[in-house]
Amino acid sequence: MAVLKAPLLSLDARGQFGKAIVYSGWKGIKVGRAHVVPANPKTADQITQRGYVTSVVAAWKNYFIGTEGRAAWNRWALNAVSAMSGFNGFSSQALKMIAIDPDASFADTMTEIAGNLVKFGMENLDDGAAGDEAGDFEIWAGDTISGMVWTEDVAIAAGEVIGTVDLGNAGDVKYVKVRKDSYDRSGIFKATLIN
Repeated sequence: MAVLKAPLLSLDARGQFGKAIVYSGWKGIKVGRAHVVPANPKTADQITQRGYVTSVVAAWKNYFIGTEGRAAWNRWALNAVSAMSGFNGFSSQALKMIAIDPDASFADTMTEIAGNLVKFGMENLDDGAAGDEAGDFEIWAGDTISGMVWTEDVAIAAGEVIGTVDLGNAGDVKYVKVRKDSYDRSGIFKATLIN
């Protein structure tokens, strides 16, 4: 990629020049690169993967639309190893699960409940119905995002994962999430405990 100063004797050039060069901006820098027509072999594996991506995008747009759930994924993304958005964070975890279980359950809401407990509202990835995935989900909690630890395993009941371990004292602020099969099934929620 070439860095340009006054491309084509102008202060700015964008777009394709013939079928040879493409001019654009990258992080505020004027650049030029060779025009390349991308390959699209449409292999069976590639078509399958595209189907997974389409399903995850549809789930984010249609089912996982709560502001609380999206804020939790944004918080998750801010603490990821590489910079990404909440959508990218959700997608990274959902794409790993959809290949194994298209009906995997993810949390979209979290509610503080009496007894210094939390309750997660779970939805199925494929249709947005109340979560019904078999097996136990791990609840992780901590005073800081980097200090979250496993607290208990709980199964879904009526589309909810309800904690039974007292997480602290009324008024304490905790960061909580749900995991299963070594993948996060929620973003990182911020809970203010109630007694």
